[in-house]
Amino acid sequence: MIRFWLLVSALVLGACDESVDVVLGTERAYTVYGHLSVRSDTQAVRVYAIDQTIDVVRPNQLDASVTSRNLHTGEVYTWRDSVIQFGRHNFGHVFWARFRPDFEERHRLELVRSDGAMSAVEVQMPPESIPELVNPRITPGFVHLPILWQNAPRLNNIRVRYHTNRGTFTFEYPNDQVRSEHGQIATVLVYADVREVFREIFRATGSTSDARLKAIEQIVLVSSGDWIPPGNVFSHDVLIEPGTFSNVENGFGYVGAGYEASFYYEVFDSVAVAAGFSVR
Repeated sequence: MIRFWLLVSALVLGACDESVDVVLGTERAYTVYGHLSVRSDTQAVRVYAIDQTIDVVRPNQLDASVTSRNLHTGEVYTWRDSVIQFGRHNFGHVFWARFRPDFEERHRLELVRSDGAMSAVEVQMPPESIPELVNPRITPGFVHLPILWQNAPRLNNIRVRYHTNRGTFTFEYPNDQVRSEHGQIATVLVYADVREVFREIFRATGSTSDARLKAIEQIVLVSSGDWIPPGNVFSHDVLIEPGTFSNVENGFGYVGAGYEASFYYEVFDSVAVAAGFSVR
């Protein structure tokens, strides 16, 4: 169950934010946020009822019957409602089911109200992606590491982590990527990141002379090809507006398909020196 709670806490697109707008005067049934992952044996989505009156989510069962179907195999899964407390007076409905989707499968999630109103969404699982370093540019003071994620339709939540003898430093990257015939390329801008790494090391120790770079890691969410937010940025101010970014039939919100993956690069001495680190 630990893995399940980690998944719930990582629900995407602000799904755990209690400020999601309630839409008045609509016949749509539900707002749904979350994503399916091939890396987890438990799937979860956050569900809001679209009510005619604005009200705080209360700690009682939601009027929703939720099932999903694997459109490749025909298997049907029944999802259970969990009422989760996110704050002193704030509760949310997280529906979950135990199954692990496979690469390239398509799944349909349906949420049905007692009066028959239904919201639904179909998601396409991305293929398996194997990352590799391609055409790096390494000169004194300039290190540029393009990572090819083979067969990846889309990358989201791109981060870069620097492993040094003085700690680990993580950078959030924009979702900039270049499409190639083999997949998506996301580039690690080492020459820019290390300036902040050295600043942090100096603030903590007063010196950077013995700072050594052990490895560079790129972490991404390999995603379905349609998981592209407006302006290519996951902006809370934009996504909070109902209907701005949605793939839910007769509803609001977004359910994606993706899995976290990483590329771990143990740097050579030549790369470390070019980036400005010591190798003594």
